[in-house]
Amino acid sequence: MAKGLSDSDLRAFSEYIGKLPPPPEVPMQGLVPERMARGARLTQEHRCASCHGADFSGGKQVARLANQREDYLLQTLKGFQSGERLGYTTAMNETLVGITHEGLEDIAYYLANAPRAKP
Repeated sequence: MAKGLSDSDLRAFSEYIGKLPPPPEVPMQGLVPERMARGARLTQEHRCASCHGADFSGGKQVARLANQREDYLLQTLKGFQSGERLGYTTAMNETLVGITHEGLEDIAYYLANAPRAKP
């Protein structure tokens, strides 16, 4: 979509996006504690924080996972697991081997609702 944009256009977009306010806090009430616990356990077992950061905020060429849309996270996790989606390395594809569909759903639920890091 951005293929035809100039470097100047891309810089202007990035400057604009960089000045946007942070997203609002995610309300923690109403969450299913069991799903949050299973998702937290799976992210620890599969060492997600080792690349995506302790608060899953990502950085450099590593994506932010915290507070992304749950459906997007699940679709992305399934894509990496199936090999349809590739990253800069095969780390994500290898990390997700053997996780059940329900496990992927719990990971997506947990990450979508993860408490936000304080700036």
